[in-house]
Amino acid sequence: MRRALTIAISLLTTLAGSSEAQERKQPKVAPGPGEPDLVVVLDRMYGLSMFGDLLNPVRTSADATPGLFRKAGPGPVTYTPVIALGLVTVNRGGWYRPGPDAAHPDRQDLWSYKFKHTTKDFDLGQVLPPALNGGSRTTFDPGDAPFGLWVANDGLKESDAYTEPKVVAALNKRLAKQPYKAMIYPARDKATGKVIPNSYLIGWEYSTNDDFQDVMCRVDNVQLVTEP
Repeated sequence: MRRALTIAISLLTTLAGSSEAQERKQPKVAPGPGEPDLVVVLDRMYGLSMFGDLLNPVRTSADATPGLFRKAGPGPVTYTPVIALGLVTVNRGGWYRPGPDAAHPDRQDLWSYKFKHTTKDFDLGQVLPPALNGGSRTTFDPGDAPFGLWVANDGLKESDAYTEPKVVAALNKRLAKQPYKAMIYPARDKATGKVIPNSYLIGWEYSTNDDFQDVMCRVDNVQLVTEP
């Protein structure tokens, strides 16, 4: 009983701290429907605070929120799904080069999978990356120019979500009212507490309930572009 109470108090403290750090214009994060909430996933798996460690908060408007990356060093960029809590229909991911305007990104496919983790997986500590479908790849070379990332799900009409909210608003009528659909964090080794250089975690939302854990991905050998 004492241990359960300690865990409950710790979680409430984490939730309170996350709420206090939330930007005024930041979209609210909803609890996962019968799934681990984002605040719990981030804390349990990576030792991260949902808002305290958020690197792309909405401070003024969604359109002004950072959503592009640059390659950080030699070799390819790696983009991998690591947690799957969305629909059990085919999930897809890839990258894009910004086009002449927000409605025309140069989009490239990378991987797909059909899988969903359960709460039991988290309880047992058995949260392994989903097995990818044939033909998938997780590495690419975007060159030196800025690029963005995307995910989608075949079970939804207009499910495409992009790291740039303005691209979501331009291309996805279903999500245009609230186009901020990717929460970006530093990748951290929970065992050591150290941030992993040039690596990021992304909590994705391709639905409208804004639990931001439909897919969680890791991207390596990149730097977040925080200025236009």
